Amino acid sequence: MERRIIAKYPTEPPGRSVCWLVALVELFTALTIFVGVLADAHADRSGSSSAHSTVFASHPVAETPKPPTAADEVAGSLTDVEKSMLGTWEDDYKGHRTLTLNADGTGTMVVELDGLPATFFAKKLTFREEWTVADGKVTMKATGGEPVGKVQLVLSLHGDSSTQRIVEVTSERMILIEEPSETRFEWRHVRGTEKVVN
Repeated sequence: MERRIIAKYPTEPPGRSVCWLVALVELFTALTIFVGVLADAHADRSGSSSAHSTVFASHPVAETPKPPTAADEVAGSLTDVEKSMLGTWEDDYKGHRTLTLNADGTGTMVVELDGLPATFFAKKLTFREEWTVADGKVTMKATGGEPVGKVQLVLSLHGDSSTQRIVEVTSERMILIEEPSETRFEWRHVRGTEKVVN
């Protein structure tokens, strides 16, 4: 006679595993909602603080003088010659050039070419500049520009810096002489562009 061995494993009531699954889903949902509430509360706190600052700013208790900005300090440290050079200038040296000198020592020069130079380089080149004044001379150094390849080609052919003697700067014109070539540049001031600060 065969003996049948029946293993007895503990059995769970049917549905208990489903209950566990439902409980885990509910716990996950509750955690997701909780995290969302925390994020909303943080956003509201940030928004309300900016809203409060707006409200307080619109109803000032007393008028207080503004502290000087970095731009004000830079402009205040310029010499009279440097201040007179600020703004936008134009000339027609080998095409039309527009030079903008800012109080923070940066600037741009836009060169519009025609004819063969325009074909070889580009119709319009924009150079980023840094400029300083010392001993009656201005030094301008190109730090890059657009289009990048054409600007780099020009800089490799002609150099990236130029030193020019300051002959005259008035509200109407600026005369500079490049060293050592003695090339004379006569810039016309573009009205309404004094004291350009970035």
